Amino acid sequence: MAEGEDGQDKTEDATPERRDEFREKGQVAVSREVSSVFVLASFTGLFGVYMIHLVEKLRHFMISRLEHLEVVQMTEKTAYRYLSGVSQEVFLMIAPVFLATTVAAVFITMSQTRMNWSWKRISPDFNRMNPLSGLTKMVSWESLVELLKSVGKMLIVGGMAFLILKGEWTRVPGLIQMPYLQAWQYWAKITWLLFWSVLGLLIFLAAGDYLFNFISLENKLKMSKQEVKEEYKKRESDPHVKAKIKRMQREIATAKAVQATKTATVVITNPTHFAIAVSYEIGMNAPIVVAKGQDFLAQRMKEVAKESQIPIIENKPLARTLYKICKVGQEIPESLYRAVSEVIRYVFLLKGKSITRKS
Repeated sequence: MAEGEDGQDKTEDATPERRDEFREKGQVAVSREVSSVFVLASFTGLFGVYMIHLVEKLRHFMISRLEHLEVVQMTEKTAYRYLSGVSQEVFLMIAPVFLATTVAAVFITMSQTRMNWSWKRISPDFNRMNPLSGLTKMVSWESLVELLKSVGKMLIVGGMAFLILKGEWTRVPGLIQMPYLQAWQYWAKITWLLFWSVLGLLIFLAAGDYLFNFISLENKLKMSKQEVKEEYKKRESDPHVKAKIKRMQREIATAKAVQATKTATVVITNPTHFAIAVSYEIGMNAPIVVAKGQDFLAQRMKEVAKESQIPIIENKPLARTLYKICKVGQEIPESLYRAVSEVIRYVFLLKGKSITRKS
């Protein structure tokens, strides 16, 4: 169970604000071992496909250079030109390998962090230069895990190399009698086998490392009950959060009013400040207010009524009274029966209906 600096147990899950704070600082669950595995996998895959072509290309390059070497007068200028050409050719040969591994490293790292980028992670922090904090980290649980990972990787690579090379060691002297290209292909095959064997074991190490980092981060994110309360108070007092909540509430209210207006029988307006949507069907005890709005919402309700071909009746006193005393979902009070029934009677006449209840 995690314990905070104030001695309180951190038993509560992290709030969204705390998670955002950690992300801004670049503190997310990420494993360098996972990145290393994917880089090694990309390199190994490209190695198996590209290496034979690279060796053949390198052979032709060396032959062409050595054939013309004896006819060239070696001066400072020609030597510089020769070395520049060699460097350029070698760079073009190995550039695809570096490009593939770089793309793989960037892709897997950004995938782990979910495209998170934080300058705070690389900004100067003088607390990191404190020798005391450095000594504390050296004896921490994280340092022990890093040490075990390093030892584990050494054992994996060393053990796998020993097992593979042990069976091939008797064939090595015979490579002297092999053609140049066949010897290179032999070592390429052994190296490719070594890489994939090591990669298969490192996958388990990388999975364990990511799981450890994820659990460690979740423990750091844990909050005490007091911290949760303070976070809630801060959220309630934050004007930006309040404005966001009010905006969301207004959007929800607008959506509900718009949907309810579509079911109304008539919309009674002020006409500019208020709009009350009233529904009535023959057989109902009394008309019901299904939606009401003021200012912007009132104008929106009128637009929806026009689109749905719902009659809009202007009655300033009735609109003000209905908006003031009636709640959404309530029946019209008896004191307003007469005024509202006249409006509904007029609407029914427009539609060719009768308001008289059938017996």
